[in-house]
Amino acid sequence: MGFDTTSPAAGAWSGQLEGLDASSILAVPSEPGAQADTVGGIGPTNANGVGQYLEFAGSYTQAFDRATGNGIFSNTANGTAAPQLLSTLFAPGGSSYCSNPSFDGFASYDRIDEAFVLGNIFKAPGTGGATVYYLCFGVSAGDGPVPASNLQGNSGKSYWNAYVYELNPALPKNSAGTAYFPDYARYGTWSDGFYVAWDLEDPAHSYNIVGFEVCQLDKNDIVAGLSSNAPQCYTYIPSYVVGTSGTDKALIHTILPADFEGDNPIPADTAGEYFLAQVNPSNAGTNDTCSALPCTSKALAFWTWSGLTSGAGPTLMPVKFHAYTPGCYNTKSPANTYCIPEPWGGNIDSIGDRLMSRLAYRYVTAGVAGEYLAVAHTVQEAATNRRTGIRYYKILAGKTPSPVFIGDIQDTKTHNFMSAPSVAMDAVGDLGITYTVTGSTAHGSATNYDPSPYFVTVNTAGTLGTPVAILSDSGASGQDETDTYWGEYVSVTSDPDDDVTFWAVNEYMKGNQTANCSSSSTQRPGCTWASRIFTCQKGSGC
Repeated sequence: MGFDTTSPAAGAWSGQLEGLDASSILAVPSEPGAQADTVGGIGPTNANGVGQYLEFAGSYTQAFDRATGNGIFSNTANGTAAPQLLSTLFAPGGSSYCSNPSFDGFASYDRIDEAFVLGNIFKAPGTGGATVYYLCFGVSAGDGPVPASNLQGNSGKSYWNAYVYELNPALPKNSAGTAYFPDYARYGTWSDGFYVAWDLEDPAHSYNIVGFEVCQLDKNDIVAGLSSNAPQCYTYIPSYVVGTSGTDKALIHTILPADFEGDNPIPADTAGEYFLAQVNPSNAGTNDTCSALPCTSKALAFWTWSGLTSGAGPTLMPVKFHAYTPGCYNTKSPANTYCIPEPWGGNIDSIGDRLMSRLAYRYVTAGVAGEYLAVAHTVQEAATNRRTGIRYYKILAGKTPSPVFIGDIQDTKTHNFMSAPSVAMDAVGDLGITYTVTGSTAHGSATNYDPSPYFVTVNTAGTLGTPVAILSDSGASGQDETDTYWGEYVSVTSDPDDDVTFWAVNEYMKGNQTANCSSSSTQRPGCTWASRIFTCQKGSGC
């Protein structure tokens, strides 16, 4: 199983290249997802100068050649490069399970096992009108002299080990006996397994998030292409959420599994796979969501895998001197985090009620040696207009985690909004962060920042560098996002070639959008979301 491939077209690029976009998917011809939710991972360059960046966006995937910047996945072996539906990976055997996806897939490069990873949650009709959910998961495989780290494959084929897991046996149910909806998948790799987490949403109560579930996949057998054991899954649903007097809303949700990067192996004395989540504000002395401003939180929630498997609650990591209000916090509906103004007049989601993927992990030996985590989220920076910014953390991991530094990225001059961050860490412990900048000025004006990607680095002392606009003409172009379907994922990873270059992917609008991108739209060709893949390095810019 796998993808057909072709030799990359001739070309060259410097600093950034065009990733997946709605127009290239329409040209397949096919239907792009309503939002990009773009993520990706960078693999190494081999001795022949061949390597790839793997991207997932809008339910499609493509591998881009490192040298030319052009795609190599194609509809037929040695044919013309074209984006491929993720479900292609699971056909024909998994077609009945892996054809109706969530937007929230993941793509990465596993530096422990030197293989690429793709996955998503799919749903299919079951008996009696029930919905059956599946985790469809794939890992690139070697073929003869071609290793798993080279997606060019052999004779026009990139081979993959593909697995389908039915989730319903592991999903808890609400009081009516209906399985909670698994949403917003997150991924991390560790020495003892692949970890995938998702939120649990209650269909009977407006899809409120009642908790989360984390599953450990049988990594050894998956990488080897063998029959794998069933995932080991553990659930967190606080007692205050359920029952006739329950709140129906978990204050802690959207847990992130640590995602390994780097060349240094995980040390033998590690506390195990780490997990981190945001603690949303509550009324004093209660588990009720905060209902009276100001609403702030003073902690993050931390687990290890051994803690989750034992049923332990979280360890709360204090950030009391850096208390935060989640971006776009709404006292009447905390999950409604839509407040980022768009030039067309509407609002998009800050996704401020959660930490944003990924939770980068690295064992650093330079300077103060130790296990480190890095993560970021969207927070409120100004109460008067609810302006948002980015809060980032570097954390010393272990059984008792503690912040190394905490900082903010915000715009106090032109008062643009910032949201949707993702973080990676380089070999010496510097951070690289991509995020989205959005303005509220009139369409087409010089300061019209209809969602535009930015990047910034933070050194080991916690000093913030100068933010870089990836698309310098975004302000004057008048490229408008005309619906609320902005993506919920972006990503940054470190380059295995030198371990100091960051590879990021973020979303933007490729021309003025003239139609809603939702699946119900009859004007889908007017959907113009696009993604840009770019490289940046501390001290060298983007």
